[in-house]
Amino acid sequence: MKKRKPYYIIIAILSFTAIINIFLPYLKLPERERLEDGSVLNLEQAALRSHIIDRIAKEEGMKRSVIYDVAKNIIRGKEFEDIVEDLEKEDYYIVDVVTAGLQAKVSELKNIDLYNQEQFHFAEMLSLAASVIKHLDQDIIDSVIIIVTMLATVFLSLLAGCCMLITRGVKKYKFVRRTSLAVVLLSLLGLISSNSISIGALQVEQFYAKNWGIGFFVLIFTQLLVWVLATVASYHEQVEGFVSWRMVVRQKQLILMSIPFVLYACLFNYYPLAGWTMAFQKFKPAAEEQLWVAWDKFKFLFSNKEFLMVFRNTVAMSVINLVFSFAFAIAFALLLNEVKSIKGKKFVQTVSYLPHFLSWIIVAGIVQDVLSMETGIINTVLIRTHLIPSAINFFADPKYFWWIIAFAVVWKETGWNSIIYLASMTSINPDLYEAASIDGAGRLRKMLHITLPGIRATIFVLLIINLGMIMNSGFEAQYLLGKDLNRATSQVIDIYVLNYSFGAGIDFSLGTAAGIFKSLVSILLIFVANQVAKVTGQERLF
Repeated sequence: MKKRKPYYIIIAILSFTAIINIFLPYLKLPERERLEDGSVLNLEQAALRSHIIDRIAKEEGMKRSVIYDVAKNIIRGKEFEDIVEDLEKEDYYIVDVVTAGLQAKVSELKNIDLYNQEQFHFAEMLSLAASVIKHLDQDIIDSVIIIVTMLATVFLSLLAGCCMLITRGVKKYKFVRRTSLAVVLLSLLGLISSNSISIGALQVEQFYAKNWGIGFFVLIFTQLLVWVLATVASYHEQVEGFVSWRMVVRQKQLILMSIPFVLYACLFNYYPLAGWTMAFQKFKPAAEEQLWVAWDKFKFLFSNKEFLMVFRNTVAMSVINLVFSFAFAIAFALLLNEVKSIKGKKFVQTVSYLPHFLSWIIVAGIVQDVLSMETGIINTVLIRTHLIPSAINFFADPKYFWWIIAFAVVWKETGWNSIIYLASMTSINPDLYEAASIDGAGRLRKMLHITLPGIRATIFVLLIINLGMIMNSGFEAQYLLGKDLNRATSQVIDIYVLNYSFGAGIDFSLGTAAGIFKSLVSILLIFVANQVAKVTGQERLF
């Protein structure tokens, strides 16, 4: 029973987590006396963000952005002449329609009291979240998260508890181990959302860090502590005996040598993650206190057509680059491995590695020269072979851009990417090739049946790593080769972040939100790819 002791710790943690979630409503939502501009529902802001704008836009056949701007100007109290400044004369009537819609929505909301207490019981918290969706007529992500997480955590806790009472099999212990981690993470998300609802749903205009209730910070700390304990208990049996104090003492020199690198990673890779809070604020560098906006920046991203366009471009270019890079690098390594002349092999390797060390500025210049309409070798060859009647402006047509980037990456990185495959091939037993030769196998069969299976583990590990970099399709190449004419296919997330963070109308928060989304997608892909490799019995990262 010694090895099962950690699971009893998990059961205790799971029970503790269930108790936290049942009494989660007792945490204080933002304390009313500390709010600078009041804690009541801002009716006009709530009406502005409701579905009334979408309904008017659909009924009148006008763009939502136009209706939204009109409604915003009405709420700000602007004069009629200023409101209709950007409208066509025949569209002036829309001001009266929007005004009537807003007034009707405000009148409806006046009869609703969603915030008449500072702490809620379990059922009341669910009722509050449901009321926000129903009465405020908004797509409030925080309310949905509260409902899902609170119900899911209690359900999972009860399910795991019942399983532990009925049976004590090893598989059931594993189920509890995984369930406990899921419960803690769900409840942590529910805690954050229960406070965020006061920003997004209640429309508190000036909502700063000091407005968060003390109970929130206490429970967040408690939940993080529970998560750490659950993680340690969950993996205790797997690592038990793997690392011992004697082993640490015996390898103390190596551990001491690694300390500077660990500190470097913590300082430059993990400490900056504190800046992620900007994604939930209306960040201003000079402000003493930052205004919190909850999930507004993420909502803007997923409703912004430009971001959806750059997301599509990023994924498309990454997939194309991944396929071409893998195919060309493996094929080049296979062919180079068959070269018998040592001098010839070294010469080819050197020549193929050199482009990797060129700056993308130089590579972009070469690509532009090669594809030039006047002197470009590609246009010259195509015209002289009568494949095209006149020169093609490759950078003016968006449909060519993804393939230009793909072949530029292949030319620059194929030689460098083949190094690890060539190194892996050296570990293949030469006796296998001799046996294949005796059996009459040619070079092609040796490559297909000996070399490729021999480097399969390397291929899968590199594939998992590269899948995690799907959201990193590059920056320099797209930035240098992108033009206004091919903007629809040349813009990627990194350029989008740059433009919003440092371009006109600086918005660090939006850039941070886009970066978080990019990171989370990459982490998810890594875990999914690794799990698929594990299930299929292939090599994996962890």
